[in-house]
Amino acid sequence: MSIAALALALALAPAAAPAGTSGQVTSGQVSWDSAVEAAQAAVQRAGLASPGRTTRAELAGAVKLGRAEIVRLLEDLYAACDGASCPALAREDAVTHLVDTLGEIGLPADAPVLLRLDARGIYRAGSALEAILTRAMSDAIPQARCAPPSASEVAAARAALTDFAVVRRHGDVLRGEAPTPAELDDLAYFFAAVADAGPRVGGASEANPGSPLTPATPDPESERLAAAAGEARSRGDVAGLVRHGRAYLARLGFPGPIQGSAESTWAWGGARYSYVFRDVALGAELLGDPTLAGQLYRRADPGGGMCGTSVSVRWAEQLRGAIRSAERAGDCRPAVAERLLDVDGPRDMWPAPAPDSMDYGPARLAAAGFDVPRLYRGALLTAGRAGDPATLRAALGRAPEPLRTAALARLTRRGPEAWEARVYAIEGLADVTGRPALAGLARLLPTLADDERRRAIEAIGAVARRPAWDPCDDAGGIFLGGFSSQWERHVSHLGDSCDTVLRLHESAPIARTLTPFLADRDPDTREAAAVALGRIGHRDALPALRARRRDPYTPADSRRCDEAGCRSFYPVREAVTEAIASIAQLSRQDARWRRHDRKP
Repeated sequence: MSIAALALALALAPAAAPAGTSGQVTSGQVSWDSAVEAAQAAVQRAGLASPGRTTRAELAGAVKLGRAEIVRLLEDLYAACDGASCPALAREDAVTHLVDTLGEIGLPADAPVLLRLDARGIYRAGSALEAILTRAMSDAIPQARCAPPSASEVAAARAALTDFAVVRRHGDVLRGEAPTPAELDDLAYFFAAVADAGPRVGGASEANPGSPLTPATPDPESERLAAAAGEARSRGDVAGLVRHGRAYLARLGFPGPIQGSAESTWAWGGARYSYVFRDVALGAELLGDPTLAGQLYRRADPGGGMCGTSVSVRWAEQLRGAIRSAERAGDCRPAVAERLLDVDGPRDMWPAPAPDSMDYGPARLAAAGFDVPRLYRGALLTAGRAGDPATLRAALGRAPEPLRTAALARLTRRGPEAWEARVYAIEGLADVTGRPALAGLARLLPTLADDERRRAIEAIGAVARRPAWDPCDDAGGIFLGGFSSQWERHVSHLGDSCDTVLRLHESAPIARTLTPFLADRDPDTREAAAVALGRIGHRDALPALRARRRDPYTPADSRRCDEAGCRSFYPVREAVTEAIASIAQLSRQDARWRRHDRKP
């Protein structure tokens, strides 16, 4: 271990606690009232606003509160609030102020107090810790290797693609075909860029993942180690967390494949070993071991339990951890695929990185010289490979010889190479290219498999979405948006700005392009087409929508119940009805829109 790493480990180990504090770290025993009074005075002296209204610039500029003072105040509050839980700690505004400010000016060495507060239910402490780690990543970015594929790398990747078949749809049949020269160029660029990619986050195949339905008999030593790791995290002992967590995982086979059948404890979100993977990854990151951290962030299963709640949240946390680990290890290339997901969406300021470097998206790649749209185009050529393995093998088996034999052999050697599904290339291309993506995706619709076709239709509807107000009207409007616990790849709307919004004459051909898919054999595609047409909002779609008001599809064993009773659920009909109503509402403002509907 280097001297710097040893110093950091010592800083993250728990200090000797005064008598009677049960291992809690504090600058000295103080009463709750005096701790609160000191914290409130410090917050007032710094001029911080009420919680939720303080800007990030104000937090970072709270120079009257230094790191050491903030940590001392938080330690005193924590120590004074005795007991396993402390509602008063969560209700005290000064705690929120101090935690948020520490997130803006703190260092990884400040993690212990944030971990202790997080264990007491101060959930903003976790966000503050991630902000600190993000800033540590930003500090490492200037020194990290991050160059686009060189001409020689692209040439080598191109030479290795002679046996690659693009899967395209012809009618209702998927068939492998040789890529065109232009497509081969894009494929080669993408494959060269992801040649050093790490494993897919959350996609590890363990020796035996186990099941919550068949938990193992508890192993006393495993139970002791798992409890010790959890206790170490709760008291801010990062070194102890990593030591006990690794020992627990070793009993299940780590660093080799995990024998999940030996796991005795399962949470709603999955196996205990996945939770320990994430905790040890965080500890390793704090201790300055980004290689181990990256491996574990990728390896943990964000799901695997009996409930899907928070799977997206855990997956996004692991994704950000994998990106940070790659950058702090000195190379952006292993995380190119993860950056293409743009997990945080609009927070990424395309095409330049956000000034505060809160950037886990492709802007980092663009700034380094990568051709990001080309990356998405290359990944898009791997569409049709993420579904049933037998379906993919059958599609490649329909390729002409000699490609057929070569493509099937490549499939056996390399697996499906389903990069489009891994990076959400359809949505990514729509997001970063905007208007040009509309025609490009429309041309691809007849060739895409059901799932990719549905997603492409949704992406077209998102890009071409017509706002409920005229963006060229100075009065403007307010878009309230929505919230979902499930992550979705963000796609920017052209209608958000007067400079980019589609005029009525531009929306018409897009609507006409999508109307045939209201009669698609796949009901999910018909529903997606109806939703997209409602978002585009052009009257040309009304005849086709009205023709589908009696769509026969109803999911098996699915009923819609309310106070009036239960009835069959017709998702396509409902989408059609909502689309017709949306177009009618938007059409009422056509007169105002026509003022700005100027053909080029």
